[in-house]
Amino acid sequence: MTEKLDFAVLEKLTNLAGVSGRETPVREYLTQILTPYADEIRTDVLGNLIVYKKGTSDKNLLLCAHMDEVGLMVRYVDDNGFLYFVPVGGIDPRTLLAQRVRVQTKKGPILGVIGTKPAHITTEADRAKAVPMNDLYIDTGLPAGKVHEIVEPGDSAVLDRQYEEFGDGRICAKALDDRAGVFVLAELVRHAKNPFYNIYAVFTVQEEVGLRGATTAAFGIDADLGFALDSTGAADIPGCSAPNYIVRVGGGVGVSVIDGRTITPDWLFEGLKQICRQEKINWQVRCAPRGGNDAGVIHLSKTGIPACALSLAARNIHSCVEVSAKADIEAMFQLVSYVAHHGVTRS
Repeated sequence: MTEKLDFAVLEKLTNLAGVSGRETPVREYLTQILTPYADEIRTDVLGNLIVYKKGTSDKNLLLCAHMDEVGLMVRYVDDNGFLYFVPVGGIDPRTLLAQRVRVQTKKGPILGVIGTKPAHITTEADRAKAVPMNDLYIDTGLPAGKVHEIVEPGDSAVLDRQYEEFGDGRICAKALDDRAGVFVLAELVRHAKNPFYNIYAVFTVQEEVGLRGATTAAFGIDADLGFALDSTGAADIPGCSAPNYIVRVGGGVGVSVIDGRTITPDWLFEGLKQICRQEKINWQVRCAPRGGNDAGVIHLSKTGIPACALSLAARNIHSCVEVSAKADIEAMFQLVSYVAHHGVTRS
């Protein structure tokens, strides 16, 4: 790989707030950094950011990466100023207790902490099970009157955790799912020169709540080939056996063959494997028994689009301490960049 990826952009992306349906900060930042590299850039009705980069052929490549992250939304503010919430996207309640959040209010973000009934006044039976989401609350530390003045039901909240690099080339951050895919796609837009395909780089909204942005975006683009750049859960950790890892952190870009929403066409799967071997790109097969991503709606759009998900292995997915490898992100970029510039041979 000759291009050097600017991981400071990924750091900025992961630190931004962008719960599903509230992706504006992410979209504004991407618009700012990508406008100089785009032949056309626009936002559609649902909020997808669509960046067009002209290629040398009449073929269109659709690349989707979702801007949204899982998070919370305030549903009720009680008389004492404590906030109760619902999840936005799939969050395990076990990962929320005793975490900091940033509540996104119309007057700006405010810090809060997630709490529940203290252990010394719970029963043994209570302590033996996970705390239900309904029993959690956000404490902003503000007087009740001030909270009612600032916070309203419908305000979103994101987990408050900053990007960190640690260990041997590892990244720990919130929202690597899927700001890492967004980062790869943004870097492609910035680095692509005379690509074979006309590139439609689509930074989608509301993936975590039903692949909604990609559904409308794919319908509006006459694509010849489509990819979703996303993160996927890695179970390469203690307590899990190797057959259940799905993907491994540090194992390279995950080339999906099947998940709960998509089966990659045989010619495309084989073609991507051949590229990885030929270009010495570190890769691994993602064969997932369930789950899905934007590829699940891309391939069903109109009369059908051949599509595949390219996946980044992430431990602790949908938490504030997602862990991925920088080398895997670089491998994803290498593969996407090669396809954009040279295509995939159909045997």
